[in-house]
Amino acid sequence: MNPVTNRRAGEALSIAAWLLLSCLTTQTVMAQTLPSSEPPHSHASANWPQALRIADFILSLENAAGAIPDQPGVITVNEDSNMEYALIALGAAYAATRDVRYRDGLERGIQWLAAREEMTDPRWKGSWWYVYSANPPYQPIPTSPGTGVTDVRGVDATSTLFVYLLYLDQKLTGNDTLAKTYAPNAQAALDFAIHHNLDQDGFSRSSWQRHASDGRWYMYAFKYSADQGDVYLGMHAGALLYHVDEYERIARFLRESTQQRLFAKAQGRYGLGINETGAFDSAPYVFAQGYLAWMWGDTPQNRQALAWLRSKVASDGALVEAKGKPAESLSVAMLGMADAALRQPQPEKSLQWLVTKPFDPATGGIHDTANAKTPEYNNVAGFCTIGLLGFLPFD
Repeated sequence: MNPVTNRRAGEALSIAAWLLLSCLTTQTVMAQTLPSSEPPHSHASANWPQALRIADFILSLENAAGAIPDQPGVITVNEDSNMEYALIALGAAYAATRDVRYRDGLERGIQWLAAREEMTDPRWKGSWWYVYSANPPYQPIPTSPGTGVTDVRGVDATSTLFVYLLYLDQKLTGNDTLAKTYAPNAQAALDFAIHHNLDQDGFSRSSWQRHASDGRWYMYAFKYSADQGDVYLGMHAGALLYHVDEYERIARFLRESTQQRLFAKAQGRYGLGINETGAFDSAPYVFAQGYLAWMWGDTPQNRQALAWLRSKVASDGALVEAKGKPAESLSVAMLGMADAALRQPQPEKSLQWLVTKPFDPATGGIHDTANAKTPEYNNVAGFCTIGLLGFLPFD
C-alpha cells in the first residue's frame, strides 16, 4: 500500500470538513500499521509460480515417514546434507503461502532426521552418517567420497543444519513443540560439531572418514568456506532457541572470520576454503558466493561476491562459471539468493532462464543444467525455490 499523501487544506475548508479529513487520514495510517494477513514472500510466489511447483516436487519425493530421497528413483537419503537443504525450501514455501502441506513436510523431515541421529554412542553422539537408505529401517549406506575411503560420518553441516531446521519451524509456525521435544538432540548436534569438528583456529573441519587401509576413522580436515556458513546457521539458531552464549560466540566468530580469512581479496570472491595443510585455497566456488551472502547480507565482501556472480551472467541470463563449462541451475539460484540478501532487484533474466530451461514442467524438478538428461536433485530444487522466493534465513 502506498503511503498516505496529505494534501494541504484550502482556506475555505470548513472546520467540520477538516475534522473529517483528519479522521479518515488517521484511520488510513492506522490500517497501514496493522500486521498484514498476506504471507511474506507471497508476491514472489505470484511472480514465480514455478517456485511452488519445485517445492511440490520436493514433497513428491518425501515419504510418509519424512525421508526425502536425493533424487527420483534412488534409494539414498541426505547424502551430503541434501535433504536438509530441501527442507529449508519447504519452509520458504510455507512462508510464502501458509499452505500446511509445506509445514507438515518440513516437520516430518525434522522428525525423520531426529530418529536417525546417533544419541547412544558417546563417541558419535549428535552426528549422522553420510547417507541413509530411503527404505525402512533406513539403515546407513556405506559411501566412499574417494579412493582409499570406505565411508563418511560426522559431517559438520548435517549436525548444524538440523538445529537450523528446528529454529525455522518455530519461527514460521510460532509453535515451539519440536524445538522443545528435540532440545537434547539439538544440543548433542551442536556439541558434536564443537568438540569433534571445530579446529583450534575456530573454523570447522568437514567430516570424518573411514580409511580402507585400517578401518579406522580419521578427520577430513578441509575447512570449506560454505561449511562455515552451515555451522553458523546452526550455532546462531541454537543461540536463538536455547540461549547458549557459546553458540552465539562461535556463530559470531564464523561470520566475521570467514569473511576475512576465506575471502580472496584479489579476485573479489570467496575461495574454496582452508586445506589440510592450513593453506588458503582460493579456487573459485560459485556456491559459496551466494550462500554466504544469503546469510550475512550487505557486507563489503558479499557485495564483491555478488558482483563476481553477476560478471558470469551470459546474454541469455544463464550463469557460466568458466568458458566451456555448462551453466548450472544452482549457480542461478545462488545469484537470486545473494540479490535477495543484499536487497537488490531480482535477476529476472537469469531466473527466467532457470524456469524455462532447466525447470521440468512434467515433474516440477530442476535439472542440474539445461540438458534434460542431467539429474533432478532435491537440494538443487531447494535452493532454486529459495532463490525464486527471495527467502532469507533469519529475516
